[in-house]
Amino acid sequence: MGKPRFVAPALAGLVASSLLCGNVWQAAAADAPQYLHWPLAAGNAKYGAIDGKHLWQNVLEQAQIARRYRDNGHPQFWGRLAGTSGDVEDAQWLLNKYRQIGLTDTRIQTIGFFAPQWSAQSWNVALTAGDKTVPLPSAEPSYASPATDGKELDLEAVYVGLGGEADFAGRDVRGKAVLFVKVPSSYQAGPADILKRAEDRGAAAILSMDLRGANHNVQSYRAYTKIPTFNLGTKDGETIREMIGNGPAAPHIKIRLDANWAADQKSSLVWGTLPGQTDETIYVIAHRDGFFDAAGDNASGVAAMLGLAEYFAKIPKSQRRRTMIFIGTDGHHNIKPGGFGREWLVANRDKFFSKTALMINAEHPAEILTHGGTAGSTNTGIALEWYAGGSSRPQLQKIAVDAFHAFGVPIWAEPSERPPGGDLGRFYWFVPGVVAQSNDYIAMHTAGDTPDNVLPTGLEAATRAYAKIIDEVNKLPLKDLQRPEAADPNAPGSPQGYLSLANCAAWVKDPTSGCVQ
Repeated sequence: MGKPRFVAPALAGLVASSLLCGNVWQAAAADAPQYLHWPLAAGNAKYGAIDGKHLWQNVLEQAQIARRYRDNGHPQFWGRLAGTSGDVEDAQWLLNKYRQIGLTDTRIQTIGFFAPQWSAQSWNVALTAGDKTVPLPSAEPSYASPATDGKELDLEAVYVGLGGEADFAGRDVRGKAVLFVKVPSSYQAGPADILKRAEDRGAAAILSMDLRGANHNVQSYRAYTKIPTFNLGTKDGETIREMIGNGPAAPHIKIRLDANWAADQKSSLVWGTLPGQTDETIYVIAHRDGFFDAAGDNASGVAAMLGLAEYFAKIPKSQRRRTMIFIGTDGHHNIKPGGFGREWLVANRDKFFSKTALMINAEHPAEILTHGGTAGSTNTGIALEWYAGGSSRPQLQKIAVDAFHAFGVPIWAEPSERPPGGDLGRFYWFVPGVVAQSNDYIAMHTAGDTPDNVLPTGLEAATRAYAKIIDEVNKLPLKDLQRPEAADPNAPGSPQGYLSLANCAAWVKDPTSGCVQ
């Protein structure tokens, strides 16, 4: 391995060409950035079979699925969205991958959504002053934003800074479009207190701008607002602020949003199995859904899951102590109650997880570290928040951190006592779980989350580390890993709880059945 050097990423052109021409990585390898890459120690040579360039192709193919959905009549609200035709194509794609690898018991299991899901058909947001109209192309409604019922709103724009009490003091926002700066940037439309403050003072619309730079569309989770709520990129937000500050009269914001709630949607869990020598199990899960290309969140996780399936499928069954089960879940970006597939698995935990030694959640494990917001990229990956069974499983924590260090996976100095936000949070209280993920990379939930945002060497390192963790866990007896079931942190009535299955016995038995919340 030569001395690492900094080279700004040049993958954008490669991705564009790949989306048109298929696999061109090898042909363009000479132009690829020279990312930091850890050499394999002699004792870990076998993990060299896991190749990041190969795994990255699976990220690219998933982005292509999302773009086909976009180009097939969904130019604004698009991605691999659960319950849509893009979701159906993605599930079939994953099933085919499983079968190519040689997994057994491969199947697509339908999961019914027993709550209506929000869908935006089209929208338009523009800034006007006098006879001047400036489109705001980055405007993206927050998930479940109220629509404008076929009307175009014409609202005076008012700027309230950071949205605190002092920023609202002395400002009349009644009937107006309120613009505030969201600090720090996040995948929420804004802190709940700011959104409520705007509504309580009579605002007619909310515009949330960030300071990450660029002008990306940003799709956020539900804001639970009662008025149209939009995210804005940095440049569009600055345009509004400048016009408010320089104009003799306050500019106006014109807003139209057509959206509806779709009932009776469904998605799926995609299953594949590698039989082992015992009926004890190791699960690898990865959510399939995401906004826009959804390359980091979560095509990268699905790619890591497939990398593990490929690696262990080449090992003879006689050398696989435990049965490995791979599940591509429906996802969690849809409206709460969401994550229906994982809720169904949790409800059936006695059936599936009574002999589980380990669950690995493959979720955005390999995003490129940026600098200066969107000003530029580096030659390494972003440090990952990680969890490995909690303090009650010191053996598992040591196995995990040793594996991350062995392959150069950048991680936080200390583990989390509970997992980062993501799917393992629904399982960790009753199964031994491991995850290393970023929930704060700059392109998350944005149109900038493209395949060139995913670090091939980082994807390789994380997948190799997970493979080693599995090997080391297979040396431990089940009793050293399992613990008594704790309380469900998301139980109805808890601070995080949002889903009750009290009236869902039929759905728990058969997830194509209905349920009344």
